[in-house]
Amino acid sequence: MKHIRIFTTLLLFFLPLSAHALTVVTTLPWLGDITARLAPDAQLVVLARGTEDPHYLSPTPALMAKVGTADLYVENGLNLELWSDRLLDGAGNPSIRPGQAGYVLASAGTPRLEVPTELTRAKGDLHPEGNPHIWLDPLNVVIAADNIAAGLARVDPAGADGYREAATAFRQALYERLFGAELVGFMGGSTLEKLARSGRLLEFLDSKGLTDRLGGWLGQAQPGRKVVFYHQSWAYLNERFSIKQVGVIEDRPGVAPSAGHKDRLVALIAANGCDRVAVTTYYNDRVAQILAEQTGVPLVRLAADVGGVPEATDYFALMDHLMKTLYR
Repeated sequence: MKHIRIFTTLLLFFLPLSAHALTVVTTLPWLGDITARLAPDAQLVVLARGTEDPHYLSPTPALMAKVGTADLYVENGLNLELWSDRLLDGAGNPSIRPGQAGYVLASAGTPRLEVPTELTRAKGDLHPEGNPHIWLDPLNVVIAADNIAAGLARVDPAGADGYREAATAFRQALYERLFGAELVGFMGGSTLEKLARSGRLLEFLDSKGLTDRLGGWLGQAQPGRKVVFYHQSWAYLNERFSIKQVGVIEDRPGVAPSAGHKDRLVALIAANGCDRVAVTTYYNDRVAQILAEQTGVPLVRLAADVGGVPEATDYFALMDHLMKTLYR
């Protein structure tokens, strides 16, 4: 019996200890989707829903408790999550605050659009660091994925190689969805990314007789599509897919439209033409409906994030939804 007890003790000693599963909190659904792709075994908490305006989540004690146990906190930044500082203050978790290993600013290193030249609340809901809706350009999402992978590696060094490999695989998959697998196979995704970021992609493809090989979301897009949006959320989508924003229904960002502003939009549509009146699903569409009825322009409802409509089940499905809704 004595020998049996010793053997059992040694066996238990050499059994591998169960690895600690990372707990990752992301502020927005698209960040949660990317994180799940990079770290499928992590315990993931996503704070906001795609059906609600991400500016105005309430940092409740229940959410603070979830953040308090996180190994990694991932946010978009650029003053989109106006509630994030209060949430972190209440969570009492110093390891995930900005500047610490457990904090990821997903937008770090992404190009910024609509950075104001002067700061004044007279212009409405102001974002001093630029338009924060960076994920609506797929090429910004590959940067965000690299930022998240780096954060995962900081808090879990043993898994660093796996996170980097997953980010590389995600980048390749996104290239194929954006440009089409055939063109990516022929030219390479990084070359296409450089051309797209410089604004020379379509010109280059035309000069080489390769325009017909462009597939993916860019192949679906029709440059010059004219849209009136409800809110100034879509600058990155507009730039990547050459959408002309005819106007914005809000008088100023965050300010409800006046009757005079609505009349000006009707005149703009008459003068410039318009293909869609588009309202994000979490905004009231009453004024958009009136505008569509007065002008005869089709009204469409767009998800701005994963989960904003039932079919937008992940980031790729979100972009599929946007392409289908704007270009069908």
